[in-house]
Amino acid sequence: MAIYPTFSRYAHNVLLNGEFIILDERSDCYLILEAPASLELESALTEGGEQSESVRALLDMGILELSNQRQAVRRVTVREHGIGDYEWRFSRQFHQAVPDTGMCIRALKNLLWAKTLLTTQGFHNAMNSLRTLKATRANTTHLPTECSEQKRSCESAAAAIAVVALWLPYRVECLEYSMSLSRLLLSLGICPMFRIGVQRYDFLSHAWVEVGGQVLGDDPNLPKRMYPIVEI
Repeated sequence: MAIYPTFSRYAHNVLLNGEFIILDERSDCYLILEAPASLELESALTEGGEQSESVRALLDMGILELSNQRQAVRRVTVREHGIGDYEWRFSRQFHQAVPDTGMCIRALKNLLWAKTLLTTQGFHNAMNSLRTLKATRANTTHLPTECSEQKRSCESAAAAIAVVALWLPYRVECLEYSMSLSRLLLSLGICPMFRIGVQRYDFLSHAWVEVGGQVLGDDPNLPKRMYPIVEI
């Protein structure tokens, strides 16, 4: 029986323009394989056979594991990819809503939750916490309809997170913002999509939140210009 290397459950990956980008969620680190190593890995995933030194190294790291089934390779080829030297910030152009005090208090609680969880339990546990919360709310959440109160709630929640983040004595990064916003939306009965996307040159990863295919509180071009490597 043929044996093939496959990516482990939490080794998120994409073959982007001929180069593998891998997010090892458990160790919270990215690996980028240049074209020759990526070609070796792609061949091993699809054909099996003798393993190269780079493939064996990924097996030793736990990023790959052995299986009797081939794994489909996520290949993406794009001409115009990436958003350049993107500096994420709380731009007013993305936050037109004025949140009320109640929403700001809820935003503060969720920002502190995200910071505490990431600091004390790490990236992997924080991601799993968000997965679990979304799964438990699956039957009680929904997408907001156009021009509905739920849509206004989305805008208010995103603005509240941005406003409150400026009060805190530490810099809130896109990961904390997106996790906090996702949790706040779930508490409002709204189903968000949390995403982390990547670009290859210069390498950049960025987290954002979408509802109904619309980016909340961030550049609306993100889904077109950065390839999502993981989503919840």
